[in-house]
Amino acid sequence: MIFSQPRLVERRLADAAVIRVPRATKEVYKGGDDRQPGRIVFAFEDTYFWGSIGPGMAYKQQLYVSVMASDATDAEYEAYPHLYRLSYDKRTTVRKQTVGSGTLTVSAGRYQQNTMNEPSHTFAYVDRARRLQIVWHAAEKAVDLDDGIEAIGRMAASFRIVRDPVARFAEIRDRPRKEAAEAGRKVAVARGMLERAGYGPLEPGKPVLENDVYVEWMADPEPRFQLVVLLGQVRSSATVRPIERPRPVRLTGPDGKTVELVGTVGWREFADGTWELSNDENDYIPMDGIAAVLAATQTDPDMVYFYYSATVRVEHESDDTRINDVRWFLNSVPEVRRLWREGKLVKGGA
Repeated sequence: MIFSQPRLVERRLADAAVIRVPRATKEVYKGGDDRQPGRIVFAFEDTYFWGSIGPGMAYKQQLYVSVMASDATDAEYEAYPHLYRLSYDKRTTVRKQTVGSGTLTVSAGRYQQNTMNEPSHTFAYVDRARRLQIVWHAAEKAVDLDDGIEAIGRMAASFRIVRDPVARFAEIRDRPRKEAAEAGRKVAVARGMLERAGYGPLEPGKPVLENDVYVEWMADPEPRFQLVVLLGQVRSSATVRPIERPRPVRLTGPDGKTVELVGTVGWREFADGTWELSNDENDYIPMDGIAAVLAATQTDPDMVYFYYSATVRVEHESDDTRINDVRWFLNSVPEVRRLWREGKLVKGGA
């Protein structure tokens, strides 16, 4: 089957290495992964056009070339790249052999994605001498078993490191420490800011009330803080169907465009025999401490109680704007209260 042998072309792997890969594949990814600090991964793929109409791409070929660190462990060599997520039905190992200075393990099964259901192989090649790992998915229609084994040998033989990425590996391995240090800095900035603004001492589950704004701090599963302002209540019998009960409205400006608030409007109501907290924007509902405060005072099942809130995931803030000051939220409260008083914030009920 000489016509199925993949034609290889040389590709540069950033400035670290070169390798020959199937011409039909296009490079789609290059970089290091904190979860696998012993490698820098380069991904190439060749997709089915019609088979990719659906929830995910369908691949004729998907190739991962990993330049391995000089001190990578056996376990790191044996592990597939985290980016590799293809699944085969009834996968079995069909070949294991030496190829050049490395070892090759081939598994087979039916690759299923969207409308595709194709017999396929995964060629997994490990070569410690070359500091190389190749994981290559190929549908049988694109590459058969024998031609795939021969192509892996040619790929491996063509691989060479031209500039050892020592600094890049050091950066990848140091990244978790730097990220932890940056996360710690953000937490210190946020807590310090809140306490200077009068929202202290901060303890998880214990909200602080200052100037009609509740603030609660969360440590687990990640550092967050939440600001909540109580708006008021709207009468609506608990026997009314949920779809007919009071709900926030979409605000629009004079130009007809949606007006976005920095926070979101949520509510607490008695429905189906229990009290529930909801939010029209699918944002975070009040944290446990604030929810307990609401439960202690909001007890009439014929009322729907509304609040205005914002939640900040401290470590995920791209800059320090929302953790250096709370005025971004406080300055929006007067306008929200005006809309509430004028009946423009909620529809339904009395």
